[in-house]
Amino acid sequence: MVRPLMSALALCAVVWIATPARAQFFDEGLSRLPAPDDPAAQIQPETVAPGPATPLGERVILEEPGWHVWSPTFWDPWEGNVELGLSGTEGNSETFNVRFGMTAKHKTPTFVQTLQITSIQKSADGIVTANTALVDGRLEWPIPESRWNYSIHGLWEYDEFKAFHDRVSGDTGPGFEFIQTDTTTLMGRSGISVSHEIGGPENAWNPELLFGGEFKHKFNPTHSISGKVDYYPTVIDFGDYRLNSQASWEIALSAAWGMSLKLSVIDRYDSTPQGASPNDLDYSTVLLWTS
Repeated sequence: MVRPLMSALALCAVVWIATPARAQFFDEGLSRLPAPDDPAAQIQPETVAPGPATPLGERVILEEPGWHVWSPTFWDPWEGNVELGLSGTEGNSETFNVRFGMTAKHKTPTFVQTLQITSIQKSADGIVTANTALVDGRLEWPIPESRWNYSIHGLWEYDEFKAFHDRVSGDTGPGFEFIQTDTTTLMGRSGISVSHEIGGPENAWNPELLFGGEFKHKFNPTHSISGKVDYYPTVIDFGDYRLNSQASWEIALSAAWGMSLKLSVIDRYDSTPQGASPNDLDYSTVLLWTS
């Protein structure tokens, strides 16, 4: 298929050049060239200053051009990772569990955007036992020359086995960096929040407060841990609250592939479950690819 196509293209080029109009064009172009004995036709050598010599033994590595999906420059200015975990059984019992997640971060001198998506699917003997989706987004503005920042945060939750189908919530307020080094980060947050349950017995918007924190620490290039907690008590009754927390431990497996092993725990507690269990705990071990 390639050879006939190249032959056809070459034939078209020959026909194009051989036409009278094209021949006249080339003849006119050649007639405008200076004669060989014309001084203007003499090419004067250009003097080039010698540059620094490449040291012996030094290797010059040229980057291969192409479309590299896993190259950090491909996703600039975004960075993030993708995680996937699978498990199942066949025989006397049939189970299938899959967990998918994605985290993205966009950082500039003016603001920081983060997005986290988590999907949890579990089934046993053909019956769905867990169906959860979480979308968490945050927009943060650091205050120059200060440890303070201001953020807007939103969370969408879907859980097939809750008393409601969906819950949307949003909060905003200041944050303070207690620790900020190359290996450790400790941040506290506070503010106001509102949540709304869809498809449940309650259809009102609930005003809440926010008290939260986030911690990250990197022991070495191989091991790192992270965790965060968000406490949402209602404005009129602190005994009515939501508590969202998660923690993870990452173990680097291959720096070339950006692959890590991640042990993760996500816990969501609701003091007013409307007949369902107040606590949802999910723990998993997944493979993580970082770009």
